[in-house]
Amino acid sequence: MNMIDNHFEAFTYIYAIIGICGIEFLSRQNYYGYGIDDAFVLGFLGTVCLAVGVNTESPTAAFATLAVAGFFCCVRYVHTISALVCLVGITGFFCCLVFDLKIIASLYLPFIGFLLAVVLFAIHEYLSKKDAFYFYKYALQVLLVFSLVLGYASVNYFVVRELSVALIGVVVDANHDIPFAPVFYFLTFAIPMAYLFFALRRKNREMLVVGLFALACSVLTIRYYYSLLPAETALILGGLVLFGLSWLLISKLRHKESGITFERDRHSDKNALLYAQAALINSQISVKPQAIETGDMPFGGGGFSGGGSEGSY
Repeated sequence: MNMIDNHFEAFTYIYAIIGICGIEFLSRQNYYGYGIDDAFVLGFLGTVCLAVGVNTESPTAAFATLAVAGFFCCVRYVHTISALVCLVGITGFFCCLVFDLKIIASLYLPFIGFLLAVVLFAIHEYLSKKDAFYFYKYALQVLLVFSLVLGYASVNYFVVRELSVALIGVVVDANHDIPFAPVFYFLTFAIPMAYLFFALRRKNREMLVVGLFALACSVLTIRYYYSLLPAETALILGGLVLFGLSWLLISKLRHKESGITFERDRHSDKNALLYAQAALINSQISVKPQAIETGDMPFGGGGFSGGGSEGSY
């Protein structure tokens, strides 16, 4: 135990090397999705980030290492969780640049986070159209959801206000509010509505779910600071409004065949992959032709049960 305490930094690198060697060995043996490969990948990501952080004592370097290692594991081993780790590392890296290195005033951090989310969303839109990235479709889904959540959280009034008070020391009282407060009030509700609009227009389930949760968070944000109705009354009225809106939309969109519709998308068949798999399996089955056994009964000459070409019975 004393040896580990005295050489803790060296052991972190050793554990990281063990992790990358283990996942490389499993990948070459075609072990995928068994759990043990996830353990090696996550162990490698955690220990390599810890090793760099302990040796450099720099959160910026640790987040940068996490982003690079996560990207490597995602691309090399098609590991979806590594994509999330990479995105967390990228976000933490930019936050450290603002808070630690002071490359820009901390006041503008929400806008930097929102700009980063826009860039990540643009990257998703570009990569999702490339057939070469089909195997990374789950990682691209993580990229999409993360960019949407980051874009909303960066400008949510509650998040910005609480972080401004905790990290920057902004004083908020009856006569003072956070800087750019009207902008954040507007974006707190504008972004969820934009998510819902484009989700319905593009038939994107991930964007729709994020938009609904963001809209709920927006309502809770305003209610946290401004209580207009008792909680039970607000819940009842909110439920009635949602029920009525859902019923109205379903009734209006049920029989539409173009644009935003309630009908099933005719161009997306979830059973297509199953049909393709069945076709491939059938094509690999070797069927040997067998000779047809014939009996002693003569045919073709008309010599059995009726007149034939010979005219005899």
